[in-house]
Amino acid sequence: MKSDALGKVIFVVSVILTVIGLIFIYTGSSYFCRMKGESPYYLFVKQLITFILSLIVCYVTYKFFDYKKLKNKGWLWSVYGLTIFILIFVLLFGKEVNGARSWIKIAGISLQPAEFAKVSLIVFVASYLERKWYEIENDMSVFAGFMFLVFLPIFLILAEKDLGSAMIVFISIFAMIFITGFRLTYIFTPLAIGTFMFVIAVITAPYRIARIKMLFNPFAFYKAPGKNDSYQLVQALVSFAKGGITGVGIGQGQQKLAFLPLAFSDFIYAHIGEEGGFIMALIVLLLFFTILVVGLMIADRTDDKLGKFLSLGLTLYIFLEAIVHIGVNIGVVPTTGITLPFVSQGGTSLISMYIAVGLLMSIARSLPEKSRVNFEKIDQGSYR
Repeated sequence: MKSDALGKVIFVVSVILTVIGLIFIYTGSSYFCRMKGESPYYLFVKQLITFILSLIVCYVTYKFFDYKKLKNKGWLWSVYGLTIFILIFVLLFGKEVNGARSWIKIAGISLQPAEFAKVSLIVFVASYLERKWYEIENDMSVFAGFMFLVFLPIFLILAEKDLGSAMIVFISIFAMIFITGFRLTYIFTPLAIGTFMFVIAVITAPYRIARIKMLFNPFAFYKAPGKNDSYQLVQALVSFAKGGITGVGIGQGQQKLAFLPLAFSDFIYAHIGEEGGFIMALIVLLLFFTILVVGLMIADRTDDKLGKFLSLGLTLYIFLEAIVHIGVNIGVVPTTGITLPFVSQGGTSLISMYIAVGLLMSIARSLPEKSRVNFEKIDQGSYR
């Protein structure tokens, strides 16, 4: 496969996922919109407009932005400064929705700028590792400063009560650190710090502990909808049970009729499972695995350190967000407000994901045409 084709595969798969999302956003939100006094097409049209804008942003990022510009020191600190500014701004002035303070309202439009901050943080870490790898590896004070720069934004995300997003960003960044080849002490230090932060975040919030307990027997916790019950999870599981193998039919689902909460966003995978059945749910999952495999191929084939770190971080970010969303919907991950990338309704999430796709396409465009590994015969039976 030609190098540039790898990026185009990710783009095409992303578009397919978005089109699937548009279909199920409409079927999952039409009743909800009518109950709110809006047109049944209201959220569908919003997402369609955002999709068109996202395609433009993706094209501009791919066609006119060379990702290697991120090696520039000015770009590096501009990205980090913007990330911290966004997270602090949202923490101070944001609106809490579904337990997370990651939304702001401008001119009557709700935005989730923290979604951009997560992508920009991955971009910053990739650029910083590329520029400062030697200093980090050989100077403990530089490593300590790097750890501070990494965990400050993660702490701000945790402060917004968005544990799921913090966990996804941390794992993506840890993967970038892991492949650098740092000594084991440097690799396990952030792992220990991150684990400690997440344990504290869980044990200091009783509702998070309750959500973990629900996973073992959600029906035991089932009761009227409330803050700490398993209502959402039970309704999601019922959706999958009703869908069976082939689903009840597009638009024919009953769970969206005030039973399954947020069937167009946080629980859209369960809605897909009801109307499209196991087959459609499996197709969506395989599409995300395609993004993972192709993204890792891009990371493997590039000789450029920044490209390697960036493609790995962005690919894992997209894939892990999808896996966490799916895990919540099928009852193997505690309930958290993580949307399904490209599929769930949400404008800022969709645009940020297509920025990531544009960057991956930019990296793929710069890959060598042939494998970077040269096999050279050195005797009759051995190669290197």
